[in-house]
Amino acid sequence: MNKTVFTLLLFLFTLTATSQISKEKLLADYDFLVEELRASHQGLYQYIDKQVVELKIDSIRSTIKSSNKVDFFKKVNAVIVLTNEGHSGAELPFWTQVRFGLSKSFIPIKIEFSEKKAVLTKYFSKNNPGLQFGYQILAINGNSIKDIMEKLKPYIVTDGFIETSLYEWVSWNFPLYYALAYGKQKKFVIKIKKYGSGEIKELIVKSKSALKLKNKKNTLQTIIRQNIFEYRTISDSIGYLSIPNFYSNENFEEFYKKSFKSIKEAGIKHLIIDIQNNIGGNEGNENLLASYLIQEPYQKYESVLMPITEYNKYKDDKSIIADSWEIKDNVPHRGEFTLMSNYFSDFKYQMPIKELVYEGDVYVLTSGITFSGGAEFVSMLKMTDRAIFIGQESGGTYEGNVSGYNRYIKLPKTKIKIKIPIVHFKMNVKPDISGRGVMPDYEVPQSCEDIVSGKNSKFEFALKLIQQRKH
Repeated sequence: MNKTVFTLLLFLFTLTATSQISKEKLLADYDFLVEELRASHQGLYQYIDKQVVELKIDSIRSTIKSSNKVDFFKKVNAVIVLTNEGHSGAELPFWTQVRFGLSKSFIPIKIEFSEKKAVLTKYFSKNNPGLQFGYQILAINGNSIKDIMEKLKPYIVTDGFIETSLYEWVSWNFPLYYALAYGKQKKFVIKIKKYGSGEIKELIVKSKSALKLKNKKNTLQTIIRQNIFEYRTISDSIGYLSIPNFYSNENFEEFYKKSFKSIKEAGIKHLIIDIQNNIGGNEGNENLLASYLIQEPYQKYESVLMPITEYNKYKDDKSIIADSWEIKDNVPHRGEFTLMSNYFSDFKYQMPIKELVYEGDVYVLTSGITFSGGAEFVSMLKMTDRAIFIGQESGGTYEGNVSGYNRYIKLPKTKIKIKIPIVHFKMNVKPDISGRGVMPDYEVPQSCEDIVSGKNSKFEFALKLIQQRKH
């Protein structure tokens, strides 16, 4: 394709993305979305009273007028946020996203949050005006970080009312969220505070395309995260086990077995389990890990439910059959034995031998990224009083989630894609406050100092706590 043809196509696609769509068509899409959520989303009214949710749905609807896809996407996302379920989501059509990327509207930075303070960790451009790793960003184009976060909230779907995950999800894709919220901007005046000093100054940064943000060259230092499966012995009595997710290990069963055999042989009395970056994965992997920490099986879920219309689509699936789903009063329920902590779905795992079940002290490191299956694992240890929790409120709620199978729909007029999770995993717990994650026994955020030095704040705290408990 020659440059002239490409430029013409880009102009046409950009024109389509920015052109006005009639109020009638947008209302039709909006009503279609709401009806789909009412029919398929098991958690729509879980944390907020149905009457209140419906009032908010009507209120958003009343603001719809002729607009482009991007502006309408904001209304769509506002409705998705009402589900209070982080597995839900909305996605703009590809060429609408191109409008933001190729029109150079992205702010070329990556940030991490420390106690709601934005810390610069990457700069995606060759022409650096003076930004450095570890600088605190105070404001962008005159808007404070606090004000920016308030404006980004309507784009971030979190479980329940959990704030820790809000900041984590924003840090993952700040340039996109900022572009959606503030629109096309050619430059950014960034007010920064130098790390280790009180000096404050303003720097001007030019916008970049999304494609150029992928360029790894000329970036600042990258924040260190524990993203590997690892067991290591720290001392004669302390062990460290890192489980960054529940989906990517080639053989979870063998990894757990090998790790806990090493723990047994080393005579470990204090085990630190790091799941602060565990966003979840395949059901069964968190159950097996819990089985190495808790002797007797217990009821993990109060219930696991699915809409009848969705069940009929999946009833012949291998996992559905393995999970022993059945119909009661026209509502699909998962089989009673599949609600237990020693159930591993269709993985066919073996229970760990009794000699390898760990009986010492357990310290679990959590954060707002600890989500889905990662959060379920935390809930399991919380409900059995099996661990000391260090870090931040988990990103997934204590009482479970709506996930598993998903329904994908496309709004007829705007082609915005919607993901609706359909299986409600309700943990067998009675939380004091609904819609919150597992709270840490010791609240330890990642400090600015440790972000700069590459230390794991929660791990360092755990080591100090263990030393105090030993004396």
